[in-house]
Amino acid sequence: MEASPKSVFGRVLRRVRREHDLSQEALAARARLARNHVSELERARRDPSLATMVQLADALGMTMAELMARFDEERALLRDI
Repeated sequence: MEASPKSVFGRVLRRVRREHDLSQEALAARARLARNHVSELERARRDPSLATMVQLADALGMTMAELMARFDEERALLRDI
């Protein structure tokens, strides 16, 4: 069974946030989002809007292309399991 896009995005978001040594609170502040919004995204309880993805990429110092490349890599890894 293939992972849902929002679960893949949540895994990527958590991994990248941790790579940057950021708490959910710190990332949320940088992205101008509520902490529970970040938490819900990471737990695949919420679908990210395009605007939210842009805010998160900016807050992580990434381009949208870089964030989506990480998404594609994670999805491919999960497909191979």
